[in-house]
Amino acid sequence: MLNDREKILMALREKPLKVYEVMKRANVANEEACQSLLLKMRDEGSVKFDIHKGRWHVG
Repeated sequence: MLNDREKILMALREKPLKVYEVMKRANVANEEACQSLLLKMRDEGSVKFDIHKGRWHVG
């Protein structure tokens, strides 16, 4: 079983996505939990956020 972090990384390896698209692809039900996890992953350096396009991508 993959955890949410692994699912998010798999989804973002395909292409940069917005939060809602990440939620759908990674099957994360709660938007707050998804956003929080993305921010933690950004702090760790595993993902990045493009402020101009509003999309997350693998860093």
